[in-house]
Parts: sequence; C-alpha cells; structure tokens
Amino acid sequence: SSGINAEWPLRPGMEARLCALYKEESEYQVLDKFPGSTLAGKTYKPLFPYMEHRKAEGAFKVCLDSYVSRDAGTGIVHQAPGFGEDDHRIALANGIFKKGQEASVCPVDPSGKFEPLVTDFAGMYVKDADKHIIKHLKEAGRLVHAATVHHSYPYCWRSDTPLIYRAVPGWFIKVTALREKLLANNDKCYWVPEFVKEKRFKNWLSDCRDWSVSRSRYWGTPIPLWVSDDGEEIVCVGAIEE
Repeated sequence: SSGINAEWPLRPGMEARLCALYKEESEYQVLDKFPGSTLAGKTYKPLFPYMEHRKAEGAFKVCLDSYVSRDAGTGIVHQAPGFGEDDHRIALANGIFKKGQEASVCPVDPSGKFEPLVTDFAGMYVKDADKHIIKHLKEAGRLVHAATVHHSYPYCWRSDTPLIYRAVPGWFIKVTALREKLLANNDKCYWVPEFVKEKRFKNWLSDCRDWSVSRSRYWGTPIPLWVSDDGEEIVCVGAIEE
C-alpha cells in the first residue's frame, strides 16, 4: 500500500478494510469520509528513498483504476511498473514513465537480486528480503499491518524455484501505430462468417498491442538487427539484397 508514516495525522484507507487492519475500533478515529477519487493526483512521501528523484517526473502520486478491490490491503495499492501488468499499464497511462524506460523502474537484476540502487538490500534475493523489508518499515514507523496470505504461486518446473514478474528489454513491432490503418483495411475485407469482421477481429484490432518478436531463450530464430557497440546505430536487414 501507499506510504504511511506513524507521525502523520491522517491515514487514508478504505472503510471496508478497517476491520481487517485494526483489531479494535479504539485503535483509530474516523475524521472524514470521501470517495477514493478525491485522492487522485495527490502526491506522497515514498516508503523508500531509492527513486525519490523520479517524483519530479510524475511518480509517487495517487492514480485511479477499477481493478482495486475491497478484498485485501487498505484500498490504496502500490504500483510497481516493472513487476506487474496492471502496474505497468496504469503507470504508463498516467505518464509516470514512457515506453523504453522499463529498465529504470525495475531495480532487480536477472538473478532476482536487488541492484545497488536499493542500498539497504543490494545483492539480496527478493524472496529472502521480505522479512528484512517488513522489519525496516516497522522500525521506520511506516508499517500498518503485517500478515501472511496463502495463495497459489508460479514455480519453475525445472528448478522448482519461485518465479517473479519482471520487465525485461525486448524488440517490438509498433503495431499500435498502425491501428487505424489496420481497422481501415479490415473494413475492405470480405469476411466469412460476416460477424467476424465487425466483432471478433475488429475488437482484436481495436485493442491491439505492440508485438514482441524477441525472446530470452537459448534457441530460436535470430532477429536481423545489427547494433553498434555504443547503441547509437541500429540497422534492420530486411532482405538478402540489403
């Protein structure tokens, strides 16, 4: 959840979640009630200072989205654009970062360890860091509630180790830039059955995403991209003649 400090006079949270966060009503006092949309755009002090410099770029502010539920948490959900699809989508839509900047919002290396930017936990495997992070937050007076939640979790079928969602660099075909042209061409096509034209395929084109053509594998089809050592020049070879 969003940054909360014990010294702050206010702790915004969803009313439906108070019973899960506090054992007794005497532990808190309701000063005001308002819809969550009232908090939109308000900034806050980050839980950790590692990326505080990004606040000037629009980070650490409250955004709105319909996926936040009353089933867990405080009603204020922390977004980590380098570690989740919804997080990535919301941060991108609210201008917190731009496409191509994923590496700057993902402070975890390919081995699942925190990079030097995260000074308090640098080099530590993310799963081993959980208890240390909770302890750090508690000592700083920023922990509202700590609990264990049992749920299904993906594991690698080869090594039987937990997997993490993590943004990785890749090569994409910018299909979103062609959306209107694709829709116009779809209108010119004769479809059988006819309903595919206006429903299934049109809906798919309307929501099309940039197409990832690269994979992090030891096998696969090489992509004909030649990049200079400094990354300043990129040549895409399209045919043998070239």
